[in-house]
Amino acid sequence: MVTVELDIFSGRPNPRWALTEREARQLTERIRADPSLLLPLDADTGGLGYRGFIVRAEDTGMADDWKRLGLPPVVRLGGAFQPGAAESSRFLLHSAEGARLDLRDPGPVLAEAESVILQSLDVQGVMTLCSPAALTSDTDFSFWNGAANLRYNNCYNFASNLRTNTFAQPGRASGAIYASIDCAAVGGGAVRDGWLTACRADANYNVCLVIWPNYDYHWYRYCANSHWCHKPGQTAARNYDNSNQLILNPETADRGGYTVFCGYYRGYNVTVS
Repeated sequence: MVTVELDIFSGRPNPRWALTEREARQLTERIRADPSLLLPLDADTGGLGYRGFIVRAEDTGMADDWKRLGLPPVVRLGGAFQPGAAESSRFLLHSAEGARLDLRDPGPVLAEAESVILQSLDVQGVMTLCSPAALTSDTDFSFWNGAANLRYNNCYNFASNLRTNTFAQPGRASGAIYASIDCAAVGGGAVRDGWLTACRADANYNVCLVIWPNYDYHWYRYCANSHWCHKPGQTAARNYDNSNQLILNPETADRGGYTVFCGYYRGYNVTVS
């Protein structure tokens, strides 16, 4: 078992949770790909507020796996002084969404950590794509816009390229739907469904998440000809924004009230419902 501690409190004990087997495996893969993500336990990673994560390999099997990789059983990752670890920090933060935390309302705590991570990542205006990209048409939306499917599939269905006719919701397929409308909660639900913040080696649907604060979320997907496409709720899938402009960068497109840009996700054959 691998446990994660969000190092954020000063007086109270920090929130702590266990990773699922899949999450632990994904974290190990990230560390293997970039060992510089890890810091000593006594590293200075910030002051008051978010200071990154303390990660522990609790059981003998996982500790042995880490030892073979040359890793200590307790490490730090992330923090205000380690912007290069932002994507992996978001991965760990999202893993908390499906955990039982000893907090009356974990939403504001996770949102505060998410805010610092996003500031360090500086995602706005810096579009990031993974290759090889799994592209679909940027003009032919007949798969989505037929009468039998139009009203029953939403932006999350479209981003996943999976027509379920259930108005899919992040996290529902994995049994833990998002609990609030913010980047950490909705993004965490997507991660539980199988979306990644790291690139895949075989194929990638490049998608991104934006938030209308406290009210709604929306997803875009990268399509052919360098255009981003989306399906706003029950309406038709399209390749243009609120100003009727082709979407070349979802971070700078006219998104109306969806003012918070959360970041990019990658996946292929994810499960949504």
